[in-house]
Parts: sequence; C-alpha cells; structure tokens
Amino acid sequence: MGARKNLQAICPLVYADQFSRPVHKIGMITCGLAVLANLLPPAWLYLQYGVFPPAAAIAKGMGLALTYAVPFFIIEPIIYYPILGDAGTYMSFLSGNISNMRLPCAAVAQAVAGVEEGTREGELIGTVGIALSIWLSIFAVLIGALATGWFVQFFSPWLQDAFKSYLLPATWGAVFGLFALRGPRYAPAALVLALTFILLKWPPYIAIPLTVFGTILVGRVIYCHSRAKALDPDRQETPEL
Repeated sequence: MGARKNLQAICPLVYADQFSRPVHKIGMITCGLAVLANLLPPAWLYLQYGVFPPAAAIAKGMGLALTYAVPFFIIEPIIYYPILGDAGTYMSFLSGNISNMRLPCAAVAQAVAGVEEGTREGELIGTVGIALSIWLSIFAVLIGALATGWFVQFFSPWLQDAFKSYLLPATWGAVFGLFALRGPRYAPAALVLALTFILLKWPPYIAIPLTVFGTILVGRVIYCHSRAKALDPDRQETPEL
C-alpha cells in the first residue's frame, strides 16, 4: 500500500517533466536509429556491390506489404497504448513480440500490483514489466536459437503443428480473459464482433479495424449509459418503506 500511495502522490507536472519528456526524447532517438539501422544492409549492398532492385519490384513489394500492414500501423498503437503507456510503447515497438510478450507482461504486472491501465502508476508498473520481459527475452531468444531447433526435431509432427497453430491464439485468449474479468460488460461486444467477421471470412485488414473501433464505440455507449443511469436520481429505484 505504501508504494501505491507514493505512486498516486506523484505531481502531474513533475511526472511530465522528469518522466514523460525524457521518455519521448530517448524514444524518438532510439526508434530513429533503429529505422536507419534497418536501411544500412541494402545501402551497403548498393554502395559495395552496386546491387539495387528495380523500381517496379520495390513498388510491387511495398504495395503488397502496405495492404496488410497499414491497418496495423493505425490500430496497434491505439489498442496497445492504454496498457503500454509512452515508455512501454517505444520499447515494445522497438523490441517486437508485442502481442505475445510485451502486452501480457505489462497487463500481468499491472494486475499483480493492483493498478489500472491508463494511469500514471499503471504506466510505471507496466514499463517495469516490459523492461524485464525484454531482458529476459534476450536470454530466452539466445537459448531458443541455440537449443529450440535441436529439441523440436524430436517432437512428434502433431505436436509441432499444435505449437504453430495454437500458441498465438492461446496467448491472445489468455490476454482477452484477463481483461474480460476486469471489464466483463465490454467483453461480449468484442467477442461477438470478432466472431462475426471471422464467420463472414472478411480479410484481416477489414475485420480487425472494424472489430477494434466497433468495440471502442460499443464500450463508449455502455459506459455513457451506465454513468447517466448512476447520475440520474430519477432512475434510481425508490426503496421500500
């Protein structure tokens, strides 16, 4: 309780000046360097060997990639930000594995600490959880890269297929269940919308934005209705005498 009270007592101006501003400054620098680093290999190939793909091939590849990726460019920062916060967003999008590693770690850390997402204390706790997950994943990836390939060859084919088919859905299901327990009245809308678009077999770049923004809209309507009902004295039931 003492640690939680200290977090709640943080002055918003101090929080913005000593945490948020440095986070944005460092985050933009590191992400900018990451973008440049991604461009170094093709730049080196061109400068060293004169190898460069034709413009038509670049346009075709970018067109195919953008049709799938553009919705995620818009949606993922929106749906992840309440859990990740500023620092967590920079770290997560730089390190990757957001849905199956960073988001669950931040959510579990916040749940264990008893803080709410979207608050200053929630962002601090989530940032700690994400930072630890990044350090642990470095060692896990190293061990996995060295040992997983050797272990997997001893697995039965059905077990290998199970890992490929159900590992990510199981992770998403666990995250959905965690937040469904924290807001059970909003969960059915997200589930119904997602299942509807899956049954209709709509492409992901259409189904995902509609599911995300549809859930936000339904959740907003439910919240406003509940708040208006709580604030309107005429809607309160008159107790029996």
